[in-house]
Amino acid sequence: MQAIRALRSGRFGRIPKGLVMKARRNFETLDSEEYLFNQRDSNIATKIHRTKLKPLPNANQGEGTTDEIELIGIPKNAQDNPNYDILSSAMVANHPDLIFLQMSPADFIVRQRFLSHKCALNEVEDYVKHGVESMDPVKPITWEECLVNLVVLDMLRENKTPGELHLPKGFSTYAYPYLQNDATRKQLTVPFMESITKNIVGSSPSEYSIINHALYTSLMGKHKVLLGDMPELLYRQQLGNSLTLKEFQDLFKFIKGKMAELKEPITFREAAVNFAPHIFQLPRDLYMSALLKEALQAATCIVAMVGMPHYTPVKKYWVGPPHGINFEEACRIPDRLSGESDENLIEKQALLDVLLEKRAWGDRYISNPFPYLVNNIAGVSQEELAKMKKCFLTNYHKYESFKNMSYRELDGKLHSVNRLPKFETKIGKEPSQNVRQSANA
Repeated sequence: MQAIRALRSGRFGRIPKGLVMKARRNFETLDSEEYLFNQRDSNIATKIHRTKLKPLPNANQGEGTTDEIELIGIPKNAQDNPNYDILSSAMVANHPDLIFLQMSPADFIVRQRFLSHKCALNEVEDYVKHGVESMDPVKPITWEECLVNLVVLDMLRENKTPGELHLPKGFSTYAYPYLQNDATRKQLTVPFMESITKNIVGSSPSEYSIINHALYTSLMGKHKVLLGDMPELLYRQQLGNSLTLKEFQDLFKFIKGKMAELKEPITFREAAVNFAPHIFQLPRDLYMSALLKEALQAATCIVAMVGMPHYTPVKKYWVGPPHGINFEEACRIPDRLSGESDENLIEKQALLDVLLEKRAWGDRYISNPFPYLVNNIAGVSQEELAKMKKCFLTNYHKYESFKNMSYRELDGKLHSVNRLPKFETKIGKEPSQNVRQSANA
């Protein structure tokens, strides 16, 4: 309730127009209070929620047929029967031809684009050299790019083009006993799981263990999987072009101040999502809703598993044209705000890295860490690139120091209130001598 009152009285109780272009497009969205209540309810939820989404009128989705989506909301603290497999029950009840999981597609997209370009260079039929504009997974070209193809994993494993693969000995036929014998399947089990971890999950596993489990179960059980979460680079650029630097700085101070009032520890990322979900959750909700609308045009039944905070918004945004969001608009990056310099844009992205506690622009496969400034990084001189990197790192360290200061203040406050021995927060430090002695006693 404190967060609701703060947002009512402050400047963050509105949805930035740049995120959804609501004033111009008139898309249906939850307001800030509805988002806060939804976030609160999601945090305390312990039961898995399920609902049906029917085809929308005038959306090319099989209107009037039995096509449907079973939407499943997964809470972080699910307390359902541990012997109850929500995915298996959904499979038996629906026989879906597509599994939608809220997981990042970025790691898979960049590998898929690399292999497509490699096939084009090797003059494989139907592959074009200029078919891939950029390896960086800023946004999907089409929704099918987020659909996992096991042939891609086989190509990565054997370093071969599709025509050179022997499919009966690969991951593609793992779940087909009439194509692959038991001995081969047993040998591939561990490599298959490792390939999924490395090439699909990467450094961005889902915070919901049930969704992680569903990914491995589905891919190893001959099901088509659609990676439905919003690519992080697209998410950052939409946020960065929707609020001014001053608004971001005020938002950073607002979240820092709210954390100082807490009686339990919480990360900056969790605070941002909980105190301003109408800013930080809205783009993901619109994207997943739009992606589901696109996928249902090609499928008859989909089982979709999303985190509990996104369950109600996705239902709310299940609206047909013209008031419902579509995939093209959900992937659109707003124009940069007028009057902002390149240094302002870089500072905003550095602040977001600190606030959301993820180095989105530091992944090894990112070739252009400044797509919000230049489309082709190769055209930037080394001197100019060095200045851009220096500007980013300077601002990153500045906001990181503010964040660490806030953590230290919160840590001291909590230990003072609870009268607990204070441990070093830096990884690798040993507890003090007195703490070890009391622990041994």
